[in-house]
Amino acid sequence: MFEVPTFIGAIVLLLVRALLTVAFVREFLVKAKDIPRFAKADGLNVPTAWFVAVAELAAAVSFATGVLAQWAGIGVIVLMLITTCLHVFKWHSKYWASAGGPEYDLLLLVLSAVIVAFGTGPIAVPTLFGM
Repeated sequence: MFEVPTFIGAIVLLLVRALLTVAFVREFLVKAKDIPRFAKADGLNVPTAWFVAVAELAAAVSFATGVLAQWAGIGVIVLMLITTCLHVFKWHSKYWASAGGPEYDLLLLVLSAVIVAFGTGPIAVPTLFGM
């Protein structure tokens, strides 16, 4: 079996978490600018739209620190499965993001699955501070 050196694995997991952090901070900021517009565009009620936006911010904080990041990853996987289903079955999106497709959601799903499967790695608040 091929084994990844610990240092490289730690850096990769840190980079995955960093990418997820940036993505979900950006998603939160876009949605929080105009929650009613986001709700209407996605066919949600306003409380559900707020829930999604706050959940994305919470996931970003969790990925950034590593605190409860695997649980955040599970939540993101569920959220991305829902949005992918909306893309395919409700909105009938083409695959590519430039056409409003779901591959960005699928990418976030897979990156979150990496954190769920392999953990946060040693460069995280719980590991660094013995939590």
